Amino acid sequence: NPLFMKYTPTAGQFAGQGSYGVKSFELFIDACVAIQSGRAQPQDYNDGSLATVHTTLQGTAILEAGRKSLDQDGRPMDIVYDSVESEEPVGIVPHVFHSSSGENDDDADVGSKKKRRLSH
Repeated sequence: NPLFMKYTPTAGQFAGQGSYGVKSFELFIDACVAIQSGRAQPQDYNDGSLATVHTTLQGTAILEAGRKSLDQDGRPMDIVYDSVESEEPVGIVPHVFHSSSGENDDDADVGSKKKRRLSH
């Protein structure tokens, strides 16, 4: 990806400083130094300024649901959350199509708790 990293020199000099690959490494190193020196906490970067486990959970779940769907010949998958308010996925399950009996496709009875499902 030429936007991630520029490998070709400009006028014989490295010219990749402006690519987002170099910038993301720079931001990561700056965050490590700030955390190590006590000027910041890891959770300070959960605001989207840096890719963290917290900020990439939903995107990762969507990619995993897509992979599982492809593995099962295109079967739709549901991303499961602990509650309607939760933003952290807790599982991915095959979508269950309900009859017109009035059951709600948006909720799954997983264990003894109702969990919110997001279909992809």
